[in-house]
Amino acid sequence: MSESDNVIFRKATKNDADSIFRVLSSAFQLIDGDFKWRNMRGLAYNATESFLVLCKDEKIIGTVMISPHWLKVGSVNVLKGDVGEVAVLRELHGQGYGTKLMQECVRYLSENGFHLSRLGGLVRFYKRFGYVPFPRRYYEFLLNDVKAGASTISPDRLINLPTEHEKKVRLYHPVRDWQARNDLYDEFNKNRSGSLVEWRGSSPPTTGEPDPNALRFVYDEDGKVLGYLFAGEYPYEPSPFEAKVTIYDSAFDLNKPYAFTALMAYVLRESIKRGAQRVTARLPFDPLIQKSLVDAELSYSLQELQSSIASNMMLVIDFKGLIKTILPELSIRIANAPNFKPFSVQMSLNDQKVILKMDKASIEYKDNGNADAYLICDMTAFLRWLFGINGFDEWQVGVSHSFNCEQKKVFATLFPHLPCASGPWG
Repeated sequence: MSESDNVIFRKATKNDADSIFRVLSSAFQLIDGDFKWRNMRGLAYNATESFLVLCKDEKIIGTVMISPHWLKVGSVNVLKGDVGEVAVLRELHGQGYGTKLMQECVRYLSENGFHLSRLGGLVRFYKRFGYVPFPRRYYEFLLNDVKAGASTISPDRLINLPTEHEKKVRLYHPVRDWQARNDLYDEFNKNRSGSLVEWRGSSPPTTGEPDPNALRFVYDEDGKVLGYLFAGEYPYEPSPFEAKVTIYDSAFDLNKPYAFTALMAYVLRESIKRGAQRVTARLPFDPLIQKSLVDAELSYSLQELQSSIASNMMLVIDFKGLIKTILPELSIRIANAPNFKPFSVQMSLNDQKVILKMDKASIEYKDNGNADAYLICDMTAFLRWLFGINGFDEWQVGVSHSFNCEQKKVFATLFPHLPCASGPWG
């Protein structure tokens, strides 16, 4: 790309759908009619205005899709921009247009109030724009024969689903079950850091029937929905964390975990019928979930996938804005800190710096000035603290500070290990 190129970056309009799909088809070499072709065509035509486009001489040559997601951090919410469908016409690859597209994308996120961004892709490309590899968490359920001494046990015989529970599993009804599903989601995730804040309409849908082919089920006990489980089915295994059948959303009454395990067993059995050899699930790494699965005799493994070549990646877009947003939550937490002498600290993340003045009653934000102590951390450390994946005292790699013992205890209180979601940040 030369400086003389007439290149602009703008939001897409409804009239851009054809051009967006043309770019996606070219960049990803889509095969007419296959699963990926149908999926990307649906995005281009049904979510057109979620795209941003790069134009050369008024012709669209590049696309990127940004989905805004609000994530919980205690009592407050932070805004993440999920970036996808980064594409440039194949004949223009290697000419700098992809770099220009991502530079403009990051600028757009910065100028439009996003605190964080997430994407998946080639590390050596996206790290140029500040993104760092970040883990994905998921459960894996293998659906294969198991050797037990001289016996071989088939996977369907390994799945325990008592008849009295199986009778209470039914298809999700989009009208009747909408409110119950939302209420379960909110209650299940209300104390879970990093979970998605779902902005729903004020009223449920008025039309729609259960899809008999969809893997969407509820556990209905005497007319009350105690749990739901939504999974998607692919024609192939797209990735290590996305099996042929992938569970992407589930919640249940925390006092009735049998509703969850019945749904899990039901979906695992259905997955076997559909030819799946394994199922993955984006479920929280939660002791109650793990104990419930063990009690129900459902075998699983916990996976935290940290890729290196192509990876889930995250970027703190606006460190100052993020700190300001979470300040009310930090002010709540600091009340639980052991008694300490008031102090100020300069926090630094890359080239962004903030100063916090703290005492037992409050935390005050400052853009500049002198501080009693310093804390320098890399993006991986800060994001792990932010979502409570690790507490401040647990993750010190990529960190330096001048804290005394008392001040370290304060920061361990501000950033503790918390129950957290799996999926929205990975």
